[in-house]
Amino acid sequence: MLLLSAALSCDRDDQAEIFPEEYFKVLYFKDAGTRDVAMNTAQDAVVQQMLVVKGGAHPEMTAQCSIEVMSVQEAAAQWNYSEDAIGILPEGSYILPAAFSLTEEQQYQYAEVELYPGKMVQAMREKPELTWILPLKLSSDSGSINKNNSFILLRCRVESPLVNWAVSGDQAVSIDYKTLAYPVELSIDRTEINKAAFSGTIEALGDDAVSAYNNAHGTSYPPLPTGSYSLGSLSFKADELSGSATLDLTRTGLTADEVYLLPLRISSVSSDLFEITDEVKYLIIGNPKYAYAEVEPTEWKIAFSNSEDRNSAYWAQNMLNRDSNSNFCSYWNASQQTRTGIDVDDFRYPSEGTYPGTCTYSSGRMAGETIVVPYPCCDGVRKYNNVVVVIDLGEPVNIHSIGISKMAGNLGNLDLKGVEFYTEDKFTLETAAQYKGIDNEKYLAAIANYNTADASNNWRLMMQWEDIPRGDIDAGLPLIWNSVPADKMNSSASKGRYLKIHPTASYRSANCIEICDLHIRKLIAIDGDPAQ
Repeated sequence: MLLLSAALSCDRDDQAEIFPEEYFKVLYFKDAGTRDVAMNTAQDAVVQQMLVVKGGAHPEMTAQCSIEVMSVQEAAAQWNYSEDAIGILPEGSYILPAAFSLTEEQQYQYAEVELYPGKMVQAMREKPELTWILPLKLSSDSGSINKNNSFILLRCRVESPLVNWAVSGDQAVSIDYKTLAYPVELSIDRTEINKAAFSGTIEALGDDAVSAYNNAHGTSYPPLPTGSYSLGSLSFKADELSGSATLDLTRTGLTADEVYLLPLRISSVSSDLFEITDEVKYLIIGNPKYAYAEVEPTEWKIAFSNSEDRNSAYWAQNMLNRDSNSNFCSYWNASQQTRTGIDVDDFRYPSEGTYPGTCTYSSGRMAGETIVVPYPCCDGVRKYNNVVVVIDLGEPVNIHSIGISKMAGNLGNLDLKGVEFYTEDKFTLETAAQYKGIDNEKYLAAIANYNTADASNNWRLMMQWEDIPRGDIDAGLPLIWNSVPADKMNSSASKGRYLKIHPTASYRSANCIEICDLHIRKLIAIDGDPAQ
């Protein structure tokens, strides 16, 4: 052992003649230079790692080192700043690593600087014109420092999360019943985390804001009277980026069918870590006499259709599937289809006796061909004013309005011009086959009934919709609505489980009609009281 120590000593003495002692241990930052550090006040801490490397002639020797903050003067000189253009992060907004040693076994070590954006943001807000930095230098009492790689500049930028409206732009609100607790939805933007639970206030702006809006948009909304609403505090929970405030609305003091304007602004939040948007939220608040809700077609089904193409792309059930690429279209090519007559039973009788089923043609152009029969339907060509489709809505519906659309891409999909809608509480359809060769009068009456579906039913005329826009080939006709006339609203005419569709006018001589999607809104309230 003594011989080994002596040998090492001799070796170092020999190298000392080659390398001065200050080159035995040389320390430096592996990643020296400037770093741009973007932070957010929603973050508790941001850690910056620095790799300190030990080199030199004898890197196996232990070296002590530390990381220090430079003065403004040193930083300005090192990175060519004007002294009055930079600000060093305030004390308490960062923690430096304690002094440490690189031992014989360690050629390098990571050191961490912790940054606390919430503690530095106030200084940054007070002097936003400064470039805020943390200039660091590597120091050692027992080793040399590589002057070219001994400085790291953390150039810091802190952005505050923004409390914002969750939905941009104006929002329509309808007070359907006597009162409404409306959630004003909020969000926290410019961050992916939120560690704070906090509250805040939203205020309503006055007549000047309403006038400014009306002048800008060419509207004439009156301001929502102060007695018809109250605003609760906004609130956010920790670890959530969405919050809300409750706007309590009442119909008291409002005029039926009048539309009002309520401008809102976020006025404060309880945490200094957040900024608030300066955008004004405009709520356009309706007070309808008749309030409605759209009915989902999940339980709807076709009870009868007297003009069904053999191609399923045109079946009546396509009106219910919410697919803009399919539609219901009555027969349009008379030369290709079975013709109807006063003595022709063109009802498709399913071989199975139930629906859905199949039907095999026994004669004519389609002889021997089997097709699907999805529901009670007929096979003949019918002029638009003899086309009838009956829809089972699954339950009685108090109808407020009907909506239809037309499919784009084909001129033939744009023909419907006029239509009537009827309601019934029950529906009966009598077919002709049971009377053939037995009672000719009833047989012919049943065939004639295919054109109306009136027999044994008490259809109530609910709506006559005339001059439906045609639309165009490129866009079709987007969803349009027509309301039940006021004198029939909430009457027996507008209520029923079954809806009969009867076209009354077509845009072309081929007498074709079509509907892409059929929509229904139900009446839910009248002057704030639930509809019966």
